[in-house]
Amino acid sequence: MAMVRTGVVGAWAAFLACACATHFSSQTPAAVSFAGNWKLNHAASDDPQKVLAKMREEAIKLIKRQMAEVTARTGITPQDPDAPPPAAGPPSPDGAGAGAARRSDPLRRSPMAAIIHALMERGDFLTIRQSADEVVFDYGTVRRSFTPGAHSVVSAEGGVGDQMSGWHDKSYVIQIRPQNGPEVTETYALSPDGKQLLDTVAIAAAELPAVRIRRVYEPTTETAPHNLPATD
Repeated sequence: MAMVRTGVVGAWAAFLACACATHFSSQTPAAVSFAGNWKLNHAASDDPQKVLAKMREEAIKLIKRQMAEVTARTGITPQDPDAPPPAAGPPSPDGAGAGAARRSDPLRRSPMAAIIHALMERGDFLTIRQSADEVVFDYGTVRRSFTPGAHSVVSAEGGVGDQMSGWHDKSYVIQIRPQNGPEVTETYALSPDGKQLLDTVAIAAAELPAVRIRRVYEPTTETAPHNLPATD
């Protein structure tokens, strides 16, 4: 897919201020603690499948537009790279050929979609451990550990990337800038009443327009099983 350098307008002003920051504080704000066990509230959160569905529509539009441009320029209609192969064998009762296949997912090579799938794999539970020199986000399936104010090189979609994290106002921000791939900014903050944990993931425009997913967590006494080693 061609790179599309368009963004999404209208994100929260406070969140944009965090996302634009390039340096974060190592000092924990007074009376701010995310520590404890949290469970994802699906009803209050954005549905990542709906986000992927919208991205899929955008990808199909982009592919068709690119094909139309090639046809207009060369007079040759290119083959849709995501179209199923020609049917083989006699027709089936439903009218489709025996060898008919479903259209390939236009997001199958999308770095942005891969980030969202990784987000979905975290599961529903989150335990946060917080100290002056470390913040740990433990999802059971993966554990992410950060030193506030630190800069490091980490594995990222498309290779490696620069990672910065730390406090910005009352939020904890993790920003990853890959060498090849979309920039990702994740912001954790408490709701105004302090009863919910808000996790906002912003994926910058790359092969498709920018997207933002918010996940809302509620306090819980449950914890997730630990199956995988730590990352970050």
